[in-house]
Amino acid sequence: MLNLRLNVAIFLSLSFSTLALSQVGIKYDINASNPLAVVAAMDKFYSSPTGQAASGSVTLYQYMANGDNPATHAFLVSFSNLEEMQQTFTRNALSQDWTNFLAELNMASDQIDSVMYRATGISGGDPSKVTSPNTANYWIYLNVSDPATYASAWQTLTNKNDDLDVASGLSEILADGASNVTHVIAQRANDLPSLLGRTNSQLVGWDDFVESVSSIRTVVSRDMLGQVKTWSASN
Repeated sequence: MLNLRLNVAIFLSLSFSTLALSQVGIKYDINASNPLAVVAAMDKFYSSPTGQAASGSVTLYQYMANGDNPATHAFLVSFSNLEEMQQTFTRNALSQDWTNFLAELNMASDQIDSVMYRATGISGGDPSKVTSPNTANYWIYLNVSDPATYASAWQTLTNKNDDLDVASGLSEILADGASNVTHVIAQRANDLPSLLGRTNSQLVGWDDFVESVSSIRTVVSRDMLGQVKTWSASN
């Protein structure tokens, strides 16, 4: 059940305290028995006074491949900062519009999992090249023991391959239940050929990257997703 909780544990120590942190959010995995009803419920909420007053944005993704995870879709709820997140959660908690939305959503889906993240400010590629409203997305979940070293190595790798039509970002995980995930790399492109057209071994500097991070990071899981729709107060 998608019961968005107010008391999320957000006061955790920063893994990247010296980096600019530009965005925070929560990913909610759901198993949708009626995907069209899920979209309709969010459409209705964002047309309500509470939805129009909301900060940030909500994007719905459909999983193409996610291993044994039973989720069919994921909501990514993103904010510019923690203050916007807190204000929106507080407003929703007092809103009948939000209560109605949850009731309709719970009839069409069940919540599987939730993860809270914060962007590290480290990114790759040119976001202006990614213009499709239905992007292809590749999310790589990691356990990293030396965040500063990993971030530096990943930034070097992305800088050497900035000709790709792929935008990417590195985020730290703030809350994820019992999982051992510490970071996630989110990559997006206009389509699958743009996203996956170049293999890892074909990336400039890939061997150097692997050598520098192999002892400090473990890949926990990889997910492939397609973007369905994005909502914000402006649209």
